[in-house]
Amino acid sequence: MTDLPKRYALNMGCGPDYRTDLDGYQWENIDNGNCRKDYHCDISDSLWVFVDSGGVGSVPDNRYDRIDAIQVLEHVPKDKFASVIRSMYRASKNGAEWNIASPHGFSDNFITDPTHQIPFSTRTFDYFVDRTSLRELGVIYGWDDICLEFREPPAIDGNQSVIFKLRVKK
Repeated sequence: MTDLPKRYALNMGCGPDYRTDLDGYQWENIDNGNCRKDYHCDISDSLWVFVDSGGVGSVPDNRYDRIDAIQVLEHVPKDKFASVIRSMYRASKNGAEWNIASPHGFSDNFITDPTHQIPFSTRTFDYFVDRTSLRELGVIYGWDDICLEFREPPAIDGNQSVIFKLRVKK
């Protein structure tokens, strides 16, 4: 029997949600806080430089089949948001799945936390998603190198978080 190639997944801003082998993926966990993680990394740094026991490195291109960013992207400074999305795109394989959850910009969960920097709505990713009304503006803003599609329409869950299920198109 031939071994299947490893499928890698990235858990961005893992916090207390440290993952190993789960759902058929080999997880790599990054965070810049004081928690268990594989790599210390500030995702706002567009190069995604990390530090681990082996020294300093960077997240490789086209590595991940899946990226989860659960309750983390709202902490990115607004002026760095597009570069973080570009880094996620660079690190993703074609067809990679992105699972993103962030508090809705008008929710108590967003407003209450003083570390939240960028509000989200169900249309936040329209600038990067093919065949949406805001995609043309995304191209004008210089984000034409990032192309995503919705796997499911964005939704708001019972915790007032906006849930995105996206797929990378390269």
